[in-house]
Amino acid sequence: MEFQRSLTSKLKAVVLGFMCLISLDITAQSGWTKEKTEGFYQLSFQSLKSKDYYSLEGELLKTNQFSQQSLVFYGEYGVTDKFTIIANWPLQTWNAFETTETVSGIGDLRLEFKHALLKKYFPLSISVAPELPIGRANHFAKSKVNDFEQINLPSGDGEFNVWTTLATSFALPSIPFYGNLFSSYNFRTQYEGVSFSDQFAIGAEIGYHIADIVWVNARLNGLKSVNEVEVATDFVRGDGTEYTGYSFGASMPVYKNIHMSLNYRNYNDWIFERKNIYSSGVFGLGVYYEHKPQKK
Repeated sequence: MEFQRSLTSKLKAVVLGFMCLISLDITAQSGWTKEKTEGFYQLSFQSLKSKDYYSLEGELLKTNQFSQQSLVFYGEYGVTDKFTIIANWPLQTWNAFETTETVSGIGDLRLEFKHALLKKYFPLSISVAPELPIGRANHFAKSKVNDFEQINLPSGDGEFNVWTTLATSFALPSIPFYGNLFSSYNFRTQYEGVSFSDQFAIGAEIGYHIADIVWVNARLNGLKSVNEVEVATDFVRGDGTEYTGYSFGASMPVYKNIHMSLNYRNYNDWIFERKNIYSSGVFGLGVYYEHKPQKK
């Protein structure tokens, strides 16, 4: 199959922002902060394959299959009972179309600083999360069909941006059931002189502990651009990306404080219609460790 020139004519702004989408949906935002010295550390592997690209106008286009796999580290550490530091870092991301070679690299590092506004009866937190563009912002994959053709499949977007999030949570006193609600604003900057639209996100999560062994959860979230993006500014930066996402997950202990987690995520048009995004199921498998401070 020819490495289609229509890939650049039809898909003027394909969101290879899945290097962001895959990693940022690992853990939903909550109103809780960690206790002092308490920690949560997860390593997960996630995979996406899709031929369904939604354009800036929301039109579904069939393309060569795009695939992405990511190995992601996620960690939380309680500096004090009301202040938590969070790191979200794709350690390695592999990107390819079915007609190109696979290219890989580290992703952008997101550091989040979370403070509890209210903690005991009505958990409420605010966080600020700068995303540092340390990933490879330009990485060209050569066509396996025509040696003179190539396409940019970076592992980072090259842009410094800052997420601000307000989140609240609740837990029922007599039933192992919890819920989270959050809203976020992403202040975006620019890459190589091209400015991007800011974004806002909303989301909710519920979870239940089955037989005091398996945690299950369901999540719904949406992302929308603040400004309408009518013209694609760049092929790989994800400007104008919008979607509604939903996911289901489960986790269970395997040895002491070590747990295994499974997650499935997909996208639809329930809240915000899909734009500038490859839409397909994302499967995730993770292992995490929880450190609990000793009670005095």
